[in-house]
This record gives sequence, C-alpha cells and structure tokens, in this order.
Amino acid sequence: MLKHLPHGRLLLVMFCATFAINVGSAGLTTNAISGKHFVVSGISSVAGFHMIRNASGHIVKLDGSATEMLNWLSKFYHFTYSVFQINATAIDSLPNQPGLISYLLREEIDMIISLSPTQSRLSFLDFSHPTLYVPVSFLIPVPDSSVKVEAVVKPFQPKVWVALILAIPSVILVLALLNRFADASLGFGNPSTMKKELRWGYSSFYILGLLLNQGSRLYGKSLSFYCLGGAWCIATFVIVNAYNSTLISHVTLPNKEPLIKSIFDLRSRPDVHLVTDRNMNTDAVLSAADTGFLKFLGDRLREYPKSRCNSTKHCVDLVKSGSHVYSSGVNSFLYGAIREDYKATGQCNLQLKRESYIDLQISWALPKQSQRLKYLNHGIMKMREAGLLDLWNKNFQPDTRKCLLNEKTSKIKTRIDKQLELGNLIGSFVVLAIGFFVSLMIFVSEVIIFYRYSHRATAAK
Repeated sequence: MLKHLPHGRLLLVMFCATFAINVGSAGLTTNAISGKHFVVSGISSVAGFHMIRNASGHIVKLDGSATEMLNWLSKFYHFTYSVFQINATAIDSLPNQPGLISYLLREEIDMIISLSPTQSRLSFLDFSHPTLYVPVSFLIPVPDSSVKVEAVVKPFQPKVWVALILAIPSVILVLALLNRFADASLGFGNPSTMKKELRWGYSSFYILGLLLNQGSRLYGKSLSFYCLGGAWCIATFVIVNAYNSTLISHVTLPNKEPLIKSIFDLRSRPDVHLVTDRNMNTDAVLSAADTGFLKFLGDRLREYPKSRCNSTKHCVDLVKSGSHVYSSGVNSFLYGAIREDYKATGQCNLQLKRESYIDLQISWALPKQSQRLKYLNHGIMKMREAGLLDLWNKNFQPDTRKCLLNEKTSKIKTRIDKQLELGNLIGSFVVLAIGFFVSLMIFVSEVIIFYRYSHRATAAK
C-alpha cells in the first residue's frame, strides 16, 4: 500500500512514524523508573568505579568513569541512587565470606556496577550491554638495561658469519693466485722474482680494508684479477651497510629480553607464575573456563598457591620479585598499579603487555528477570552513540605516560632487534660467486690468448 503513495507523502509518513516511536519510547523510559531510588554497589577500583572512604571506612564519594555513567543515567531517567555501605572485597561468595552478588540476590542492593558475565553468573543474573571491552592485559617487570658485549656479533645470524669467514680467506687466496699466475703465465712479471712475489699482503689489505670501510688499493695487471676484486667490492658494500644499520639497534637499545613476550609463552615457561586479584573478574573468567587456553590459565592459577592476591599491592610485589606475571582484564587496574608504584619508587618497575586472545566484557548486573534491564540498556546505547563511554573511560585512565614511553621504546626494539639471516644477504654472496666464475673464465681466456700470440710470434721468427 505504501508503494502507491507519492514520494513526498511517503517521507512524511516515515517521519511521523519515527517521531511517534521516539516520543513513545521517551515517555516509557521516563515514566517507568522516574522518581525511583536505587541502591548500587561494586568493587572499588574495578573498571573505573572508585569508592572513596573516610577514616572510619564509610563511603563518602564515588569517582571514576562508571560513576559518570551512573550520574548520566540518573539525570536521563530522573531517579536517585545511594551506595550500599559495605566493605566487600569479593564478588562471588566464599565459604566464610559472602560475596557482593549475594547481597544483590537478597535484594539488599539493586545493581552491581562493572561486572564481567560468566557462564555460572548468567544463570542467576542479568547483564546489561557492555560499557567497556578490554583485552586481558598483564604486568611484567621492566627488563634491566645493560650494554651487551655481544652486540657486535648480534646483527648477523651464525650462518652469515660462517659464510663471511669462509669467503674472506677464499677471496684473498684466489686474488693472490690470480696475481701470481697472471705474472707467470702472461709475462707481466720478472721471471727471476716470480716465486718471491706472492703478494698475500696486498690482497689481505684490500679485502679487510673494504670490510672495515677504510678502502684500499688493488694491485694487479690482469683483467680477471680486477673482475674478482670488483665483485668483492659490490658484495662488501651490501654486507657492511646491512651490518652498520642493524648494529645501531643493538647498541642504542640494549635492554635485556622481557620475562615473557606473550601470555602464550606461559605454555613453555613453567617457572613463570600467573597471579591475579582474588575473586575479581579475571579470576572468575579463568576459573570458570573449561576448554582451550583459558582453561590452561585457570589450571595455572589453581596449581600455584600464591596465584590469587588479596590486594593489588601484593600482586605488584610478586611481579617485582621476578618470575611472576600479573594479569587483569581491566587496563585501568594495571595503569593504576604502574602509577602507584612509580609514585612510591620514582622508577618504572612495571611494564604493561596487551593480548588480543580475549576481550573481557564489563557490564552492569541486575537480578534475573529485572524489568529495569531494558531501560539500562537503552541508556547505555544512548551514551555509546554520543561517544560518552569512550570519553569517560579515557579521561579516568591513570596517567602513566612516562612509563609507557619506556614501553614504546621496548616495542621499537622488538620490531628492529632482529638478526639478519643468510637469506637476507644471499644476493651479496651470489654476486661474489659470479665474480669468482667470471674472473676464472677471464683468466683462462687471457692464458689461451697469451699462449696463442706467443706461439705465433715464435713461428714468425
């Protein structure tokens, strides 16, 4: 029926329908929870939710990106809220300690802010649209900086050095022999002094001089001699420039290798232990995993008695002691640990590594079958569309720029700290081999031509 309407009327109908839907939706979301009061809670410092307490432990202020979201929602829906006065350190219940979720199930609180959904939690909780997606990151100790004595041999792999060590005496030997036999066979030298003039020194100085970028003069009279010398000159031009450009990275960025380069290195490093915050989001996700790499990480947590820390400071101290990796699904958690350690020590002792094998979802939790879920999702989508979620998450991220500068330097080193393989320089050795062959062919041709002219001259006499 609509296709028979004129184009102008069709647009008018679509506009009126869209306006009616928006107005109806706005009226629904405003009237359904307007004027209500909600009791909220969460674990302090998790995903931008910070509860500031006074000396007696009473919560006096909320801060962080999640608090900004809560304030925006309260204004958008015209409701009020208060924070549940409890000093909970666990999300899931323990045998001797009730978790924060238990208060939500008993309806003492209406909402838990910043919680990761797991398979077990989904059975009795409803979760909102994500307010944050973060890769599971981990902290490692910053590698010590020390000048490596072996830096002079680092640019090339052993195969390149072997090929170079074999090529140097070979070229010296062939140049000396070409020079001597050219004099003897082509009549360039004095026959009485032929055996004494091996000229090893001239050839050696030429070969080594080019390798050391000092240059040298090539003494000889045969075309084959100069052909091989030219091939060596081309080969060393490539080899020397490749060596010098790669050597800079090993000299100017002398950091030692990090404890691990990827979280997957834990498969082959049983001496490195994974630690995380007890009963927090990462602990819950890894402990609940029953397949794949996440199960492996969960098994590592269960195997090591100290894997679950009661505080962030405890995890940081383990990392600084060596052989420990602190994993968390919230970067702000780890950035905060880097900042606090820098304030306390004045040094960057921790380094952040990001992984892309899993993105942790941070949502808000409500009781099962809660009627408020659709309103919460609607508000979160509004904030996301306006770019407020990204803005607040970025603004409340702890400032660790000084230490992150060292991290970027380490990444640069990882990109350029590479040994040149034989395949990278095979062209230089091919040029040298061609020079050998062409030089030999020219030498044979010179000998044949010399003897032919010699016999003609003898026959003419």
